[in-house]
Amino acid sequence: MQRDAGCTGCDPEGVEALAKQATTVKGAAETLGVSAKWIRRQIAAGLITPPRQGKKQGGRFLLSDADIETLRARATKRRGGQGGAVGETAALARISRLEADRTNLLAQVAWARAIVQEQQKALDAERERSERLMADVAEQRERIEALKALSALDRLRGRHKSI
Repeated sequence: MQRDAGCTGCDPEGVEALAKQATTVKGAAETLGVSAKWIRRQIAAGLITPPRQGKKQGGRFLLSDADIETLRARATKRRGGQGGAVGETAALARISRLEADRTNLLAQVAWARAIVQEQQKALDAERERSERLMADVAEQRERIEALKALSALDRLRGRHKSI
């Protein structure tokens, strides 16, 4: 049985650096076209020894490319040498996942466009309101200037009421 040297005794920084490059059990299962349970059984059997990120409970195994290749060889051997089926299943799974992602993104774009249209309508309404207010302010200023121009006699005669 081939064992991977792994990095089980590494420092936490090394495990975090590996986490950026490594694949999780779920991702490897999708790539290989096998179940995540089968991969965990292979880890428990000692076929591969990937490092674990986090604590024992709730921790995640971080599979390197070498671990995935070892699992791929084991899955191919298990299926009787039908390597094409593993790759084909993985490719179909990836295609369906990409199509689902595309559909999700298109829905998000449509939602964002609807929000933009609503905001544009609100902006136009506010612009019209501010223009009306500016016109009212200009009219009030003219009235104030006309009132200032009246003399005391004009005010006594009541001419300020017509302005």
